[in-house]
Amino acid sequence: MSDALAQLAGLVHRETGIVIKEAQLPALAAALGRAAPGLGAERFLGEVAGQAGAGTVIARLVDEVTIKETYFLREARELEAVDWRGLLERARDGGSETVRVWVSACATGEEAYSFAMLACEAFGSVQPPVSILASDISTAALERAEAAHYSARSVRNVSTDLRERYFARDGSRHCVRQSLRSLVRFRHHNLVNDPAPPPGEVAFDLIACRNVLIYFDGPTVERVIGSLESALRPEGSLLLGVADRLSGTAGRLARDATAAAPAERRRPREPLRVLRRPLGVERTGPGGDRAEAPGTGPQAAEAGRGSAARSDGAPRRRIEDRIADALEAADRGDLEAAIALSDQALTREPLAADAYFVRGLAELGLGDAAAAVSSFRRALYLDPSFGLAAFQLGRAHDARGDANAARRGYAQALRTLDPDDDRHGVILDQVDLADVVAACRTRLGKGA
Repeated sequence: MSDALAQLAGLVHRETGIVIKEAQLPALAAALGRAAPGLGAERFLGEVAGQAGAGTVIARLVDEVTIKETYFLREARELEAVDWRGLLERARDGGSETVRVWVSACATGEEAYSFAMLACEAFGSVQPPVSILASDISTAALERAEAAHYSARSVRNVSTDLRERYFARDGSRHCVRQSLRSLVRFRHHNLVNDPAPPPGEVAFDLIACRNVLIYFDGPTVERVIGSLESALRPEGSLLLGVADRLSGTAGRLARDATAAAPAERRRPREPLRVLRRPLGVERTGPGGDRAEAPGTGPQAAEAGRGSAARSDGAPRRRIEDRIADALEAADRGDLEAAIALSDQALTREPLAADAYFVRGLAELGLGDAAAAVSSFRRALYLDPSFGLAAFQLGRAHDARGDANAARRGYAQALRTLDPDDDRHGVILDQVDLADVVAACRTRLGKGA
């Protein structure tokens, strides 16, 4: 039975991108029992092989194995960081009067309606200039989303005022009002196998794909992110989930049993020097050439591509250590090594916002502003409230000569910089946020 279940897990992975590990095979067997009662894994595989109606049977299994746990205003901080008026400004730059949003794994619809509700609040209208496409691989989830009837648990994060404006009561259920429902369209879409944007759709100003990538392996994560990026308008935003960056996601799912022992991983590292230059002051030598500190340059960059080691000879295992290594390389002026070390961190943890940030710093220091824009945008995809990344994105746009995009970056930085935010400690320890705020205000002409 295990061999057949393993093959079935492979089928689910090919169809949905979801990784089902060996310990989860009993849960897969239970899901199969609900989707196709009386069929074991071996018979199920035989039934669907080469049959014209196999898609329907597989869809029932997909409905059982996909996760539909969600609720309104989940991770509200991430949602509230969306700058709706800024999105409209960018849409108008592209000739559109409507902000186009794609919620690409909407489950039972709570997130799509949350975006609609927040857009209404931002524009002060029940008919904001917003159009939302919500898609999912599960037909059962889409049917529930279109019905738009929710339990008290689903709306537990919605304030009383918002409930009164956007919901009607039907016994114990909360029903989304028609004004909100009219902003959202639902359709079936497979993130792994279907094209992006979906057929018949044009590019989007905002794409949300939250807390989905944690179920994928590394190559699938990279492919899906690339596909979603291709569905964005220029200067569009991709919003990923907190779970995607905090739970380890693809890189951690792919780790084997040779990872460091816990005691080795917990070994404290030496205090870092205070690094100021990553804010944007590149070290240069005579004639404007970038100077190389002793022990840096091509040979050090090549060494950086190997496994970084501590001064006591122990290998550095934690993602934070790898990012700190990259920051140290940038501080030395060895920007090629900083990029190599950042890429090492991203190979291990493909959704590490800090690693994208450091890579962007190095790319900007090397004069590759276009690459830096891409890296900083990816950092902001993962954490839209990453104020330092927004500031550096503004600098990268300035370097490209795009003043409007630069101003949007600085404005986003001012909105999101938070001295109490400790989620990017390895980076925040190196800068004075007051300096960043002052720099943003200067660039925006707001004074001190």
